[in-house]
Amino acid sequence: MAVELIVKAATGAPDVLGDCPFCQRVQLTLEEKKIPYKVNLVNLSDKPQRFLELNPEGKVPLIKFEDKWIPDSDVIVGLIEEKYPDPPLSPPPEVASVVLKLVVVSKNV
Repeated sequence: MAVELIVKAATGAPDVLGDCPFCQRVQLTLEEKKIPYKVNLVNLSDKPQRFLELNPEGKVPLIKFEDKWIPDSDVIVGLIEEKYPDPPLSPPPEVASVVLKLVVVSKNV
């Protein structure tokens, strides 16, 4: 069963993905995890009533997991990572700490 995803349509092109980095982040996460999904494009200049009923704030992206619509790309990506941990999209803690140390050292030089 495919996950439903509502994202921004391009201005003047209702059948083309818009320029929303938050929507693109969620789509890239789904692609990387090889999770099947169905995209619904919404014109943010003329939001359909059904979309506003699902998300009164009228923001994208919006994803449907287990019959519940969830907004906010940070929350969505975190949920995807939790439900589908393989492949992991964040580095293991030991790698992250090494990178952080390198950044701190390079700033102090």
